[in-house]
Amino acid sequence: MINLHTNLFGKELCILGIHAISDDENAVVKEDFLGKLNEVTVEIGNSREILIAGDFNSRTGKKINDLAVGPFGEEVINDNGDKLIDTCEQNSLKILNGYFKHKRIHQYTWHQDTQELRSIIDYIIARQNSGLKFQDVRVFRGMTVGNDHYLVTAKILFLYGKSNANESRENIPDCAVELLQSPIYNIDILRDESTSFFI
Repeated sequence: MINLHTNLFGKELCILGIHAISDDENAVVKEDFLGKLNEVTVEIGNSREILIAGDFNSRTGKKINDLAVGPFGEEVINDNGDKLIDTCEQNSLKILNGYFKHKRIHQYTWHQDTQELRSIIDYIIARQNSGLKFQDVRVFRGMTVGNDHYLVTAKILFLYGKSNANESRENIPDCAVELLQSPIYNIDILRDESTSFFI
């Protein structure tokens, strides 16, 4: 688990990078991992935005009118998925992948072509009442992480205006909302063997 605290455009943001336990691991190890994730989430508190991204080895399915899971996921739910959903519900978090409708090729985050297997196990998670405006979450198929994971990307709109997290977001006037020029990253460099070694 990687934990980064930063201030972006007037928003205090905590970013967690996750590589979770395999679904085949025993229940005690899974509970230990989720306990640590819950502990870190509680420590962050409610005063900062939170963004959790990574390989959760969880299949969370899809649900209609649910605060934690969106309607556009896959059908399958595994044990890790059930536990991740419980953690999100306890901490008022939502798994963003399933809230944006895309073709299946832009949803599946993991693949094993030799056995024609595909699933969604990598996620981007944020608060249910986040002040950040997520415009899209999808898979970027031009880049694989390792040999079998696709890169998951999110488009986020940072709202300028009131910085106090306890004040209503509805009171921000339209003229205070700006679409910021997002930084440009050269992700093609990740294809270079000398760079991909560090992933």
